[in-house]
Amino acid sequence: MPEYVWIASGITVTVLTVLLILHMVGRLLRNRLERVIAERFSSRQVLRKDLWAQYFGRSMKGLAQIRGNGALVLTESLLWFVQALPRTEIDIPLTSLTCVTTTRSHLGKTIFRPLLFVKFDAGEGADSIAWAVRDTEDWVQAVEAARKTAVAATR
Repeated sequence: MPEYVWIASGITVTVLTVLLILHMVGRLLRNRLERVIAERFSSRQVLRKDLWAQYFGRSMKGLAQIRGNGALVLTESLLWFVQALPRTEIDIPLTSLTCVTTTRSHLGKTIFRPLLFVKFDAGEGADSIAWAVRDTEDWVQAVEAARKTAVAATR
């Protein structure tokens, strides 16, 4: 066999091995995130979740922060995010939300598709966060509906 066939075969096997390892690590992280959610919330509390939401950062923390994947959970009173690595949790009471929409970029970062974007009052002033989630428009509608219900319940 020609040498280039062996080289191409070696490259193919290496790429497939790396992809398999990444898939297995992703599955392990998603399983861990599912357990973290189950420890924190009952299944009845969870209105919506995405186990692989991509976090684009928090405006108040500026540009130098770690972007990463984690679990985003919507309950009747809270939008909650836990980043897989490093493990970081963010609690946003729905009553503190001032805007729920989509954006194409956040803090100078983009993946060229709509992101779930929320503005809220963090107690120290206005802040915002964006995530890449599956079904972004459905997330916007679900968060906005839950926010309206939460606000109405406080009146």
